[in-house]
Amino acid sequence: MSTKDNIEYIKKELDSEEKFLESVIKAEKFYKKHKKKITALVVLVVIGFLGYVGYDMMKTHNLEVSNAAYNSLLQNPQDKEALQTLKNKNPKLYALYIYQKAIEKNDIEALQKIANGDDRVLGDLAKYHIAVIKKDSKALERYANNSDAILRDFAYLDSAYMDFMKDAIAVGRKKIENIDKSSTAYPYALLLGHYGAKVKK
Repeated sequence: MSTKDNIEYIKKELDSEEKFLESVIKAEKFYKKHKKKITALVVLVVIGFLGYVGYDMMKTHNLEVSNAAYNSLLQNPQDKEALQTLKNKNPKLYALYIYQKAIEKNDIEALQKIANGDDRVLGDLAKYHIAVIKKDSKALERYANNSDAILRDFAYLDSAYMDFMKDAIAVGRKKIENIDKSSTAYPYALLLGHYGAKVKK
């Protein structure tokens, strides 16, 4: 390597070092000027991260505790402590448990509370079961006429069955026509239609 090349190489090295020092000095000036903002931002990020991790850990803990309480209630429905734990740690699972027990016992009062509660899905199902337990054909019709009803087709089916039992075959058949062919209730509707034809004879 010639002396000229050496000098050029050294110049380039010095230029790059000079540029690096300039950028360091600029960064230092920027940091000194915005030190409080940068520190606050770092602190906020750390607090946010710790808050997220803490929330996630608490959520996982609550889920484990509520699952244990639910399993305990399945073994021993009289366990009041497990019931209270479930209510406090997982209100949705608690509502589902209460709904399940209300169905088992045909408990209209408990179902009515669920129907008037915050859980839209369980409330909808509770309304259906209240009408079925009461054998209330008109309530089933009202339920079925709601286009958002989850068990709409089954409500038509139950209401039609009640009509058939009262010998109101034509009314029952009209209700069966409302059941969608893709519904799981449709095969039962066909059987009921056949049964209704036999009753008519």
